[in-house]
Amino acid sequence: MTALLVFESMYGSTAAIAEAVAAGLADLSIPVTVCEVGIAGLPSLQSPPHLLVVGAPTHQRGLSTPRSRESARADVIATVSPTDGVREWLEQLSGRVSGQATAVFDTALAGRLAGSAAHTIGKRLTRAGAELVMPPESFTVTGRSSGLLPDELEHARSWGRSLALFAAAAAPSSTRTR
Repeated sequence: MTALLVFESMYGSTAAIAEAVAAGLADLSIPVTVCEVGIAGLPSLQSPPHLLVVGAPTHQRGLSTPRSRESARADVIATVSPTDGVREWLEQLSGRVSGQATAVFDTALAGRLAGSAAHTIGKRLTRAGAELVMPPESFTVTGRSSGLLPDELEHARSWGRSLALFAAAAAPSSTRTR
C-alpha cells in the first residue's frame, strides 16, 4: 500500500500539517510521498497510489484563488507554494481518480465563518469519481501567518494513523502486503 499526499501552503502551517499526517501514515508502515502541489504532477494512471491525500489552506471560506494567493504572497517574503494551487491541480485530474481512495484536509481560522477548503476539495474529488475514506478534516490556525494551535500537529499525526487504518481495511487483500 502506498500514499501520495499533495498540499498547498502559503505560510507553512499547511505544510507542517501535511508532514505530520505523513508521519502518522508512516507510523503504521504506509509509505507516503509528500509533494507540494506545484511539483506534484498528476497521479499516474498506470500505478496510482492506494491512498491520495490532498490538503490546502482555507482562503475566503474555500479553496485559494490566484487573487487570494497573490494577497498571501504580499504578506511574507517567500511562500511555500509559489505557483498554482490545489484548485488548479484538481482541474487537471479529470479521469484520473475514478475509484481512487482519498482523504482531504485544510487549515482554517477558528470560528464558524472560516469556511473549509477541505469540503470543496472533497466535493470536487467525489464529482471526479474518487471515494472519500473519511470525512474532511480541518486543522486550526491562529491567524494568517501566526501558526497552528498547540496540539494541531499531534492531531494531524493521529488523523494520519486513522487514515492508515481506514485505507488498509478498505484496500483489496492483494495490496495489503505491498
